[in-house]
Amino acid sequence: MTFWKSRRTPEPLGDPGQARLAFLLTEYTAIRAELVAAVATQQTVMNYGLAAIAVIYTGVLATWANVPLRTGILALAPALLMFVWFVWYGEVKRLGRTRWFLWELEKKVNALLRSPAPAGTGSDLPPGDVLHWESWVRGRNRWRVNLHSRPAYHLSTGLLCGTGLGTTALSVALGVTGGLPMPWPVLVYGGAAAFLALLGYAVRVVRGNPLLAGAGKPIT
Repeated sequence: MTFWKSRRTPEPLGDPGQARLAFLLTEYTAIRAELVAAVATQQTVMNYGLAAIAVIYTGVLATWANVPLRTGILALAPALLMFVWFVWYGEVKRLGRTRWFLWELEKKVNALLRSPAPAGTGSDLPPGDVLHWESWVRGRNRWRVNLHSRPAYHLSTGLLCGTGLGTTALSVALGVTGGLPMPWPVLVYGGAAAFLALLGYAVRVVRGNPLLAGAGKPIT
């Protein structure tokens, strides 16, 4: 009687070219799922950011007569909005690197499977290629423009960071003119310093992102 099971011989992968293509297509499908998840998470974070803005200013209006509480909300809210922006930007960066990787993978698959003598179809899509989306949306279309929705990202950044900057200016103005006792001025100026530090770091992070260099230019 044997007390062990015989090991199964691993099945051969078959044709190496077909196995390589199967791995490429599996990776492409997985990265496409990553892209969809990044878009959904990004929208969710922005919804939370808009809800936070609504709560902040509703609280300010509801406590307008209570000067210390009003000042405290205005002093701390900009830092909160910047943290929301950093979470949102993390998903934007995730989306950007996923798109770049898909483009590189798309070019690799097309190089492997491109038809040697494609027939014309009258379409914007090159008939010899197998995958088209990333190259099409980046400029290989009839308009020769990059179709990524960059203004939406600019407006979202302006909304969160601009609201934070305006709120900081308002909190400092009210703190200076309100004649508040200590420690409220410390909270006001400390909140302003924290926001400006986070804003400066955000500018540095965006400027240092290599994925954004020439991201809006159409490819040829």
